[in-house]
Amino acid sequence: MPKSFPLFLALCLFFLPACKDEHVPPADLITPDEDSAELVDPMNPGAFRDDIDEEGLTKEEPLPEVKGDGTSISSPAIITGVFSRLGKMEAESDHISARLGKEGESWSVKTTFMQTSGNRSIEVVTVSTPSGATQNFYFDITEYENSWQ
Repeated sequence: MPKSFPLFLALCLFFLPACKDEHVPPADLITPDEDSAELVDPMNPGAFRDDIDEEGLTKEEPLPEVKGDGTSISSPAIITGVFSRLGKMEAESDHISARLGKEGESWSVKTTFMQTSGNRSIEVVTVSTPSGATQNFYFDITEYENSWQ
C-alpha cells in the first residue's frame, strides 16, 4: 500500500461532508405523485410541476365531483375535476360507496369496461355484493378520457 494512501483517505473524509450540502435530493426521494405519473421532489415541490406558484403553494384546482346517479347508461354519473386514473377510480369508488356502503365489506368491483353512447364515453363498473347480487354503475368520462391515457 502506498504511503500516500492514508493522506488521500483523510482528504476524502474531510471533503465528503461538503458534498452532502448540495440541494439535490437522493433519487429515492424523487417519487411519482400518488395521483399521477408526475415526479415530486419533497425538497422542492415545484421543481417538476407548473401548478405550484413561487411560494410553493398549489394553485387553485377544482375539487373532484360526480354529478348524477349513474344507474343507467341514459343517466350516467358525470365525473369532473379529476385529472388522473387514480383520481377517477377514487371518485367512482366514493360514488358507489355513498350508495352501497364501504368498499370491501358491502361491495367489490367485479368488472370494468368502456362503452360508447352516441359521442359519449361511458365506463361501466359492475360491482358485486356479499350476497352475490350485481349492479352496474355508469360513469361519463368523455371530458377527461384522453388525459388519462
